[in-house]
Amino acid sequence: MANAVMLEPVSIPAGGLSSSPAPLTAFLFQPVSPGPHPAVVMLHGCGGAYAKDGTLNARHRMWGEALAAQGYTALMLDSLGSRGIKELCTQKFSERKLKEADRRGDAYAALAYLRSRSDIDAKRIGLLGWSHGGGVTLDTITHLPMTGDGFAAAVSFYPGCTSKAKKTEAFHPYAPLLLLIGEADDWTPAAPCKSLAAAVAARGEPMWIVTYPDTYHDFDNPTLTRKRVRRDVPNGVNPGRGTTTAPNPEAREDAKLRVIAFLAEHLK
Repeated sequence: MANAVMLEPVSIPAGGLSSSPAPLTAFLFQPVSPGPHPAVVMLHGCGGAYAKDGTLNARHRMWGEALAAQGYTALMLDSLGSRGIKELCTQKFSERKLKEADRRGDAYAALAYLRSRSDIDAKRIGLLGWSHGGGVTLDTITHLPMTGDGFAAAVSFYPGCTSKAKKTEAFHPYAPLLLLIGEADDWTPAAPCKSLAAAVAARGEPMWIVTYPDTYHDFDNPTLTRKRVRRDVPNGVNPGRGTTTAPNPEAREDAKLRVIAFLAEHLK
């Protein structure tokens, strides 16, 4: 798969769309086939885009390569580096300087950048986010940009849905939206996401959810080898008692197939 992918670092101008004080760093996973290609903007979670050695972490590489192998240009966006932030996971929600809504501008700056490229099909660009980035995806897909069209489809892995589930009447995705989450998730619980998706689908709006039994947060991370309780995370279902991450290879592979099929339906 990696042999069919080219990885290129790029700089995304804020352009009045993003609140970032400097251009955003991003990485393009590009198919070797000639374009124009459909594209996907990828949004990292609260831990950022990188592994401890400073390279892109394994999850983002796995998904970027998988998407590029399917003929998409995948853009992995770093929302933290330009703002001088290392991570958000160990900060209480009330103390975070960067909120999910703040990153909406990052997503639209990335969308504008991709649409400026001749090798991208401007009408076939999707959005994919994990955890904090999954919440950004929910926020973005319910707020059209000030000018022009928004994303053509969106996928959100284990986002926080609690606040949105309390106001389901205000949640209206403007494009097809797929959520994937573990039923045992104690960081961003599945129940509010299920409630939100049911209310939106009942109105006939394009939202679907897939839940995985006995599955925790971060289940698609290919580097996880065992269940772990993160005591350094102050948020979650049980504040102060930590949150759980654990691998589920079967759910990860199922999620890959579902995401690829969903994007193929709406971006190709």
